Amino acid sequence: MLFLYILVGIMLLIALYHLLFILVDLRRVLKRVDELTKQVETFILKPIAIMDEILTAVVALFDKDKKKGKGKGFDHKKVS
Repeated sequence: MLFLYILVGIMLLIALYHLLFILVDLRRVLKRVDELTKQVETFILKPIAIMDEILTAVVALFDKDKKKGKGKGFDHKKVS
């Protein structure tokens, strides 16, 4: 019976040893996934930020032309 307890203890130590390596590898994988998501985020958000800057400049240009009277401007009337 003592032999069985010793064998179970050794198997538990081996299982914990393997679990430790699995957790370390999982941590590395999750760190890499985090890096990839940051790269994808910058890849997607950079063009969106550029378009936002362009649209802001265009709106400012139209507002400036409207204030000077160059632009036709639109009257907001209720259509029946």
